[in-house]
Amino acid sequence: MRIIGSVFLAFGLIGVADAQQLDVKDVTQKIQRRYETIEDATARFSQHVKFGYSKIEQNFSGTLMMKKPNRYRIESEHQTLVTDGTTVWSYSPVNKQVIVDRYKENQNSLSPEQFLLNLPSNYYASILGREQANGTSLVALRLVPKDDQSFVRSMKVWVEEETWVVRKVELVDVNDTQTVYTVHDVRLNTNIQGSAFAFSPPAGTEVVDLR
Repeated sequence: MRIIGSVFLAFGLIGVADAQQLDVKDVTQKIQRRYETIEDATARFSQHVKFGYSKIEQNFSGTLMMKKPNRYRIESEHQTLVTDGTTVWSYSPVNKQVIVDRYKENQNSLSPEQFLLNLPSNYYASILGREQANGTSLVALRLVPKDDQSFVRSMKVWVEEETWVVRKVELVDVNDTQTVYTVHDVRLNTNIQGSAFAFSPPAGTEVVDLR
């Protein structure tokens, strides 16, 4: 389950001098403190994937809901992925099949809880600079996993400097596949009900239970 960012157009790098004025420890701490104030979030998202070997490119879009702790609902035209923190449902409307499994977290997870809480200990972080998007100042960071066995090779994360909310994520994995997440219309702390993170398969759905 991967962390999602937000859409910004017409990026313009301000320069190396700005990067030198930013302290990476201070930036990561501000990101973590901001996340601590968020109990739930809703957003529309888009995802662009460029596969490393085939060079095939794909685009997806959908909606995301999250609620602490470890509850997510991600819906797109191709898949619905839901977890209540204990069970995960992965539903394919095309195949009319849902795969049910136990929810698993580990130190390399890219869920918001694990990613942000373990950011300093799991990644080498450096600041690339500031960028402007529609009058908004963003801080761009490069993250490299400290674990050389990690599936993630590197990440770029764009954070809005005024709010310290992650707005965009670009991820490159060991297969040289590049995935860019962007998000629209973020709404925070709207008291999403826990029932949003349960899944009932539609009639006629094949259920594959791996628990």
